[in-house]
Amino acid sequence: MHIFQNTLNTRPIIENSFKYIRSDVPTEITEEEKDWLLTNNVTTIVDLRTDEERVRKHCPLIDDNRFSYYVFTLAGGDKVPTSTDDVSKSYIAMVDAKFDAMIEFLLNEKSNVLYFCNAGKDRTGVVSAVLLYKLGMSPEYIVNDYLKTKFNLETLLNEFARQNPTIDIDVITPHKRYIEEFLKWYIDRVKQ
Repeated sequence: MHIFQNTLNTRPIIENSFKYIRSDVPTEITEEEKDWLLTNNVTTIVDLRTDEERVRKHCPLIDDNRFSYYVFTLAGGDKVPTSTDDVSKSYIAMVDAKFDAMIEFLLNEKSNVLYFCNAGKDRTGVVSAVLLYKLGMSPEYIVNDYLKTKFNLETLLNEFARQNPTIDIDVITPHKRYIEEFLKWYIDRVKQ
């Protein structure tokens, strides 16, 4: 399903439902795409980025009063981990009291929700994993949702790694291990 012309990873996280739509930042959005959101009751917009990121990549939905635009900056989400061993640790570091409050907000929101970070990969992936877990989806379903991002962003990530030779492509590419390690930690945390 292709919702926006100018994003690479915009998609519902639950089949046949527009309740939660994950995305990379929609910096260019047409009136037709806004109308589609409104028609499908996607009126809550959640931006997971920092103030600096929002200045660098402006999302026009913030200026449209037909939408309720919320900012929930996730801890450390704007930093690239230094090694593959640090990726799942960076995901775990995003979870704090503010994160928990944001998840509760999303679960209790009446309208459908569009949420995003820059690439719609790490912060958006962590939020998606927790939402899906809270909604009763299986670990396999959660991992498969996360891995769709790998294919959706493959060209973009390869180009980014080519332009930034000090960055390990495996650090910025979603791998099953990263979300599995995070999910195991999160489930253990919830059960305590």
